[in-house]
Amino acid sequence: MQTKIQNLLKELALTRETFWNIPEETGKFLNLLIISQKYKTVLEIGTSNGYSGIWLAEALSQVAKPSKTKSPHLYTIESNLKKRFGLATENFKKSGLSKYITQILGHAPDAIPKTPRKFDLAFFDATKYEHILYWNAMKHRINKGGTIVVDNITSHKDALKNFTKEVQKDKNFTTVILPLGTGLLIAVKN
Repeated sequence: MQTKIQNLLKELALTRETFWNIPEETGKFLNLLIISQKYKTVLEIGTSNGYSGIWLAEALSQVAKPSKTKSPHLYTIESNLKKRFGLATENFKKSGLSKYITQILGHAPDAIPKTPRKFDLAFFDATKYEHILYWNAMKHRINKGGTIVVDNITSHKDALKNFTKEVQKDKNFTTVILPLGTGLLIAVKN
């Protein structure tokens, strides 16, 4: 990882409480997951100030280097125009990763892009009571062997209890909960 990206991530980590950023260990996990699986199409629901998006896009830039085929790309959705959307734009520019990122302003259940039709990875880190809407919108749009990762699965256990039950009973996915950061639900499409 380039030093300027490392420094930017350290700077943004200091804003974690203000912008509800993921913990560093979650960022590292997502980064490693993309690189190890060579995922190329990623959807993030909940951009905030761009911290997690930088982890995701940096991994995509690593996957892009040996690839001569489809260019890896992150699509990231944020509904807060007043503060977070613009900050994320600035932070993506500072990172030098903007060419791997398409920002989408809107309400996630309505703003999920029509193209690409399928994604390798979807990362949910937004309004908890809407997670079932995200799940229903994305479960058919994940490639076989692809993954849906959901943050805050233990820190918001009560708010996500019904969602977690719904995901765990879906026979098209193998699901595990990892005690990383604030808890991650990992659902891999069979």
